[in-house]
Amino acid sequence: MNQAQKKKIRDLIPMVRDWFSRPGNRGGGVFHVVLEDGNHEQEFADLALVDARKSGDTTAIELAEKLAALTDSERRKLCDSW
Repeated sequence: MNQAQKKKIRDLIPMVRDWFSRPGNRGGGVFHVVLEDGNHEQEFADLALVDARKSGDTTAIELAEKLAALTDSERRKLCDSW
């Protein structure tokens, strides 16, 4: 993993932690399947993005867009890092 990928992941860790600390998100909310269940494939990130957009929650949408922009291996690394 190159430095740019590592930075991208490091920058997302506080956002993921913040998401889980929000009321009602202890179990991951719309990101449960990706961040808690270990489904790192693009299709699951894309579904989380659809759900985030449906929710209208701007924080969820921003996080979902960032997760969907990662590769499968970057999402796996993120899940192992936070």
